[in-house]
Amino acid sequence: MNFSDFSFWWVLLLYCIPFFIVRSIGKSLNIWSDLADRIGLAAMSLILFVNASQSSFIIFAVDVIFNYLMVRLMQSHSQSGKSADARLIAGITIVIDIAILAYLKYLTFFVEDVLGLVVPGVEDNWKQDFPLPIVNVIPPGVSFYTFQMVGFVVDSLKPKYKKPLGFLEYINFVSFFPQIVAGPIERRADLLPQIQSFRFKFTVDNFDEGFRWLSMGFFMKLVLADNISPFIDLKDTGNPWIIWFYAYLFTLRIYFDFGGYSFMAVGLGKMLGIKLTFNFLAPYTSVSIQEFWRRWHITLNNWFRDYVFLPLMGSKKQLAPFYLFITFTLSGFWHGAAWNFIFWGSYHGALLLVLRYAGRPFQRFVGKYIPSGGGDFVSWALTFASVTLGCLFFMETNSKRLFEKLLTIVTPWDYSLSNLGNFLGSYTLNEGTALIFTLILANVFLLMEHIAIWQKRKLEYELLLSPWVSRTMLALTILLAANQPSQFIYFEF
Repeated sequence: MNFSDFSFWWVLLLYCIPFFIVRSIGKSLNIWSDLADRIGLAAMSLILFVNASQSSFIIFAVDVIFNYLMVRLMQSHSQSGKSADARLIAGITIVIDIAILAYLKYLTFFVEDVLGLVVPGVEDNWKQDFPLPIVNVIPPGVSFYTFQMVGFVVDSLKPKYKKPLGFLEYINFVSFFPQIVAGPIERRADLLPQIQSFRFKFTVDNFDEGFRWLSMGFFMKLVLADNISPFIDLKDTGNPWIIWFYAYLFTLRIYFDFGGYSFMAVGLGKMLGIKLTFNFLAPYTSVSIQEFWRRWHITLNNWFRDYVFLPLMGSKKQLAPFYLFITFTLSGFWHGAAWNFIFWGSYHGALLLVLRYAGRPFQRFVGKYIPSGGGDFVSWALTFASVTLGCLFFMETNSKRLFEKLLTIVTPWDYSLSNLGNFLGSYTLNEGTALIFTLILANVFLLMEHIAIWQKRKLEYELLLSPWVSRTMLALTILLAANQPSQFIYFEF
């Protein structure tokens, strides 16, 4: 769901007013049940999905029905003691789910960018002769809800999940509207029990806490991410100062954009009495790449760890580095059907391997020659610089242009004073003032995350969620929100 789109809130309001009037009347007459609340939640989620994309809803509905029937079939075989048959059904379901995702998201890439490497000219006319319809726009949320369904299938193989699953429960699990389009990717053990016992819990505490998360999410998206976005230009390939600066801007933008969405989802869930998993925990405070990946897109990383890395590795722990690299490469490919995402995943996989073997000697060196406390700063700076370089891979989908930029930033003489002057002179006074002001707000936001870490608070966002900061962010959002909000970055994936 596009939380920055007015139509989302308008449709939500149009649904909620009549629904809660009927609910209030039913409650007063003692004829309203918790089941009616769960039906109402399902209807709310599905209506909002239809409003977001009618064509995508058809694909989603087919996926939901297929997966539910296969899970029920799998559980019936498991209850009969036919565990081998249950695993076979699970395997078939997962293969079909991934095949649907590959068809919707990766078909053009496989034909034009992979097959095109060995069969010249195949990209010219293949769409005219292809027997199935070609999807030109990736359906919203397909990568997220597919992975959530696949995880559900695997988890349902566990012996403790033998009880038959209701269709309404399954619909609410996979379609819960705050998180269906861009996560977090929820697990059966975390979300389903809340769904099964769901009823609307409108309490002052839930609304207050949810409102604070919403305020922070809106500020991150509408004030920070959307005001940084217009200043990012991918065209320049010959000036390293500009290349690094745009990569830095994108590093900020993608966190404030995706983090903003995730925190809005948490806030909406809180208001409804549902606790969603945190997808971010102040990732730019990390002092190592390992820590960064424990704080960034947490639910996706946990998904790849549990359903890809650990099954691939099995008992072959001596091959763990190899499988870690493969897992990160696949994770990069999940983000998009382009070579740059594969490079990005491989880059981070390689960084983790380098750190695995060189990290401890480096830490000993830093501890020996740099005063106490300075070592953490050096580690943080190197980690942030590494993430920023990775964002160059992520943001540049044109492979030719990406390699030109990489060549530029490793060429020492390109860091000339004339190039620096061209970079500094590329903004008008008004543009420079607006950008500097936005960057000040962004870095104050990040500084408050750092302070919470230094003070060892229970939550990295505790200071930002305090009442006065929350109200300040809401006021700044009203005053400074971008005139033209950009689409959430992860809607493309």
